[in-house]
Parts: sequence; structure tokens; C-alpha cells
Amino acid sequence: MDQTPPRVSVVIPAYNRPAMLMEGLKSLMAQTVDCWEVIIIDDASNPPIPEDEVHQCTGGHARLIRNESSQGGAKGKTSGALAGHGKILAFLDDDDLYAPTYLERALHVLDTNPDIQVVFMGVSWFGSSAKWGDTAYQEAMGKLLNDAQGAEIEQGVIKFDEQLFPALLKRVPMAFQRPVVRREAFQQVGGFRNVIRWDGDWALRATMELHAALVTDGLYRQRADGQGFASNSEKHLEQLLCGADIKEHLILKAKTSGRFMSYMPLLNKAAATAWFEVAHHQHSTGYLRDAFKSWIKSQQHHLHLGRSRLLFKLALSQLLSVHKPRTGSKKT
Repeated sequence: MDQTPPRVSVVIPAYNRPAMLMEGLKSLMAQTVDCWEVIIIDDASNPPIPEDEVHQCTGGHARLIRNESSQGGAKGKTSGALAGHGKILAFLDDDDLYAPTYLERALHVLDTNPDIQVVFMGVSWFGSSAKWGDTAYQEAMGKLLNDAQGAEIEQGVIKFDEQLFPALLKRVPMAFQRPVVRREAFQQVGGFRNVIRWDGDWALRATMELHAALVTDGLYRQRADGQGFASNSEKHLEQLLCGADIKEHLILKAKTSGRFMSYMPLLNKAAATAWFEVAHHQHSTGYLRDAFKSWIKSQQHHLHLGRSRLLFKLALSQLLSVHKPRTGSKKT
């Protein structure tokens, strides 16, 4: 039996989607390279993921680690990365797929460019909402690439400099949530934080300090069937609050390390924008006291007179009792 350690550890956090997981594992078996292992973190699925089916599907390439209580996808990715043996780490959500050349292409970029520490992988979409997903993705990628001003080092591969991080502060397209990263670089950045948008949060932390590239071909196949958290419009406020939290964490990181102080003006403006978006949403849904607090946080990060209009609206809404009284922290 071959005892050569795998080059790549593919980490899959999985929860209650066994059929989709098996599709993902089959896409791994179809890879044009076989120097990989897969670490599946069963996040307390009910019933548990059947180990015999996993091993039968992967021909012994898989390790299945089960959490007795749910820890969430972020912790699953981090624990899977720590458990892997490969010097390269890749990640696959349990409802998505890899194109056959996914790992080969990522390894080629890393092997031919020793200075690149993380390569982000382009996305293509499938499923009932694929057209919508692709349209939004292409628009976001167009804006990001225009802002980041990377250089094409070979066909379909773009290398970035320090302009990538400020560009990602505005938006994190799905491609930049699909990293293939050297293990030592992952350890340098740290694992995934337990926030709603953990992939985008990791991308921002990574691009603060790592040399990055992008494979533009859509080799990560993203399922768009309304199954994801981000597809739920009722979670919009949670998404906005998460965005503000991410900016606050980056500011703390910059202050604590002292290595990224040149980014502080950008970070404060980004945090101000994030909190203002939270305040605007809270105002529109009647949470006036919370909206005022968020507006204050926005101004504390970056004073901007243009945001005074929302303050006037908040005061007027309170004065005229536009919204009916509700429970919780809405109108007083």
C-alpha cells in the first residue's frame, strides 16, 4: 500500500445533505490528480453520515470525523484543516462540486509560483437559480478585478499586489471564498472565525498578509438551489451585522499586530459604511433605537455629514410615531 502523504487535504464540512455530499465526493474521484485526501467533518448529522458509503465512494481516500453536537461550518473547516496531512489545503462545501481539473490547476499555479501563498478559484453555477447567481457573480467580479488591478501571469491566472485587499473590502465575490492555500500560510492567517460570512472573513484576513492569485476559470461548481443561508432574504440584517463585525475584527487585528496600520483609514471608512447600512436597514424595519446606535458607530469610525439625512429621518420617525409600537428594541 502506498504510504506517500497526500499533497492536498480537501476539507468538507457536512450536515444532513448525504446525497449532495456523495455528488461532491464523486467529483473528487474524477480529479485529474490523485495526490489528495478528503477530511469530512460530520457536524452531528441525523442520521450520521454512513462511513461505509463514504469509503466505498472514495476508495479509501477519506477520513470521516463526527461531531456529537453541531459546531458549525466555520469550525468544521478549521478542524478539518488541522486534521489533514497535506501541505496544501482545499475546501469544498457539501452541496458543491469540483470540475475535474480543479486541484490540478491550483497545484500548477502554486508549483510554478513559489511566492504565491493562496490561489482563489473561479466559480461556475448550476441549479435552479444558476442564472441569477452567475449574473450577480459576474457583476461583482468585474468590479473587483477593475479595482484590484491584478496582472495576468499566464492565461487565466491573475496575480495581485496590495490593491487586492482594499478591493475586497468593498465586496468579496464567491471566487475569493474558494481558496487553495499552503498549510503554513493558513496557519499564519488562522482558521475560520465562527461568523455567518466565514469564507469572506477569511479571504479578507488572508489578503491583508498573503500573496494571492486567482484562477479565473469556473472550476469550483457552486450549487444555486436556494439551499444556502445567504439565499434567505429574512437573514438580511444578520448578514449586515456580520459585515460590520468583520470590519471591526480587521481593525482590531491591525491595531493589535501593528503591522497593518497603513490600512486603518480604509478600514475605518469600511466599518463606517457597514454600520451605516445596518442603521438604514434598522430604520426601514422600525428598530429606531438600534438604528440610532448603529448610526453613531458609523460616525465614530468616519465622520460624514452626508449621513445626517438618516439621523433626521430617525428623529422624524420617532417624533411622528410613524411605526406602530412593537416588542423588543423597536420604537419607544
